[in-house]
Amino acid sequence: MPSTDATAKVAAHCAETSFASLPADVREKLKRHLLDYLGVTLGAREHAESTPSLLAGLGGGGEGGEATVVGTGERQAPDRAAAVNGALAHSLDFDDTHRESSLHPGAPVIPAALAVAEREGATTERLLAGVSAGFDVACVLGRAVNPDAHYDRGFHGTATCGTFGAIAAAGVVAGLSADEFESAFGVGGSQAAGSLQFLSNGAWNKRLHPGLAARRGVTAVSLAAAGFRGADEAIEGEYGFLNGYTGDPNPEAFDRLGDEHTVMETALKPYPCCRYMHAAIDALTEIGEEVRPSEVNSVVVDLPEPGVRLTGDPIERKRRPSNFVDCQFSMPFASALALSTGEAGLAAFLDAQTRLDDPALRGLMDATDVVSTETVQSLFPDQWAARVVVETDGGTRERFVETALGEPEKPLGWDGVTEKFESLAGSAGVGEDARRELVTVVREFEDRSVADLTDAVRRVAAAAP
Repeated sequence: MPSTDATAKVAAHCAETSFASLPADVREKLKRHLLDYLGVTLGAREHAESTPSLLAGLGGGGEGGEATVVGTGERQAPDRAAAVNGALAHSLDFDDTHRESSLHPGAPVIPAALAVAEREGATTERLLAGVSAGFDVACVLGRAVNPDAHYDRGFHGTATCGTFGAIAAAGVVAGLSADEFESAFGVGGSQAAGSLQFLSNGAWNKRLHPGLAARRGVTAVSLAAAGFRGADEAIEGEYGFLNGYTGDPNPEAFDRLGDEHTVMETALKPYPCCRYMHAAIDALTEIGEEVRPSEVNSVVVDLPEPGVRLTGDPIERKRRPSNFVDCQFSMPFASALALSTGEAGLAAFLDAQTRLDDPALRGLMDATDVVSTETVQSLFPDQWAARVVVETDGGTRERFVETALGEPEKPLGWDGVTEKFESLAGSAGVGEDARRELVTVVREFEDRSVADLTDAVRRVAAAAP
């Protein structure tokens, strides 16, 4: 692997990131991601089956802590609050996605930044700067490990690269120097973890991953700020992150760091499932308006190769999901859902859990194959496209979707993000006044305080049943 000074570059980028360096459109995008994070976290508090055990296992601290748990309003130690919030943010697989690095930056980054901001009494401007740096760092690491090669080694990038992103976010909020950042990343290099083994049985590990990454970020920054010396060259060293976590590194990715604001490249999800499925769902819901489910004979979904690995292989098991996690990573299930209901939002996913053995739904899953061809793979990772061919009694329906809804090229915008937040928070039993207050605080964030946000979060939690 070519030698680089990647760790020093990343540390310098973080030390130089400030609110003043963020253009107006970047600030607005960061706020939309903050609102989306709050919505998916509140939704998970109500709807994720894993939440009771998550709160029992990671909870504690009562009212004596320094950071707020979204959804419960409890105050805990910052590392604990970051862990709970990060895990909840990913528990519905409804959180933001950066396609080129194939990871979810918001779930590990925002909770780490928010927890440290509460502890430090930081401004909202410093918080937004930290989130921006966290997105940049998580995603540049994702590019550098090469998502395909990272998956091949069995790693989940949101957990591994997310650890570095959480350190960046928390460190900017805490005001670390470049040298302190290098030590913090050195600590992070000994913590970055996250296995894809959850795919074998629909386990909840994936939901936990960004929470653990957020907690690691808070811990590493606290150690570095106290003078702890971490390993040098944590990213590029002989036993560093790139050498250990990928067989096909792309160190040139670090040359782009600072050239763009990664949040502007990050998508917000309209469907609570693996992002590789979204372009296909867009196509299938459109085709579903033209055909009757009973007329469908076969469905072929063409995805990028990593999408096939995650959502179509082995096909026999993907055709028989037995729980919500299975469904989130089953292209046959999403195909059957979209064709039979015309929808693939959270309500549709949750409703379908009660009828996974329905013969009509199973018939559509059995009719679905998931493949990857050069046509779609050649666009990856720049585009996560999909080609769908549906054979029916009345003929063939075909759609090619290059860019899924919610990507920067097809953004949800404030209206779309607010609608998603309202739906999630409303489904969690949060009243209209409490929802509206939180939306207002986020939209006016630069002119408000972090305490305004956390106070509104606690009122939202109190307003829920």
